[in-house]
Amino acid sequence: MPQYLTGREIEEYYARGMTSIVVEEMPILTDEARDVMKRLNFEIKIRPREGMERIKEPAAPTSKISKCREPFKERLQKGKPLVGTFIQIPHPVMSEFVGKLGFDFLLIDSEHSAMTIETIQSMLQGIASTPSYGVVRIPTISYEYIASYLDAGADAILVPQVRNVEDVLKVRDAALYPPEGKRGIGPGRATDFGLKIMERKVAPNKDTVVIIQIETREAVEDLDKILAVEFYDMVFIGPGDLSMNLGIFGEFSNPILTEEIANILRRSREAKKKVGIFAGNVEMAVRWLKEGVDLVVINSELGLLAQYVKQSLKKLETLIREP
Repeated sequence: MPQYLTGREIEEYYARGMTSIVVEEMPILTDEARDVMKRLNFEIKIRPREGMERIKEPAAPTSKISKCREPFKERLQKGKPLVGTFIQIPHPVMSEFVGKLGFDFLLIDSEHSAMTIETIQSMLQGIASTPSYGVVRIPTISYEYIASYLDAGADAILVPQVRNVEDVLKVRDAALYPPEGKRGIGPGRATDFGLKIMERKVAPNKDTVVIIQIETREAVEDLDKILAVEFYDMVFIGPGDLSMNLGIFGEFSNPILTEEIANILRRSREAKKKVGIFAGNVEMAVRWLKEGVDLVVINSELGLLAQYVKQSLKKLETLIREP
């Protein structure tokens, strides 16, 4: 018996008609092996050596990552604010690296970045090896993007450019399995490539997280109807596009914008909806967190890099000039 036992080896035993094996010492089991044992109802029995007590299976190893792997929906419901950043660079190394820096989640931005579904899935796999959650902002409202990115294993999707309640209902149909929606089920990464597909038989939509972005004048005008739809988990405010829609682009301290954001926050809370928002810098993020938002996205990895580089070069220039 090898020191380690993998899920594939257990499946090979099972394929030969074996539902259990007998060993003298419990091997170290991978997480995948434990999942396969549970799925196949497979047993590992210990046969103690003569004069020795029965050897117990060692406890499963713990880590910060495994503790963080509760479903994203459960994490949202805990009440502690979440802090993340956009990821614009379409490469899994970047998403994995930033995922190790301490953010609660990373928001892959496929609306404004050149990314294919294959790249996004690889980026989500990179994030999955870190304590961060992987969220994807889809390019536009369509069944193709919504269902595909959820199938790729996104912990949540953020839907931009929502303009009315009809848009929200289109999202519901694409994001949820029947009977609540019309999403097709298949062997994608969300079901461990089919290995856990039957787990969707009971409460198929229980872990699906959808965030609706409010960033247009039309959405604000239809907000009461949008908030009345129950399936989605959060309203996300996009100050940039909202300011453009209100004719005051980039004027983030303009009362027209700040009052509209305050209005969205108030009405969303009255509707018992959680609220997220974008912040261009840490100072703005602190302001929104003090306002009681549930989630804040601080700039992007490129934006934060640019801020640091500019500050560093300015500091370097000042230090060089000093006598």
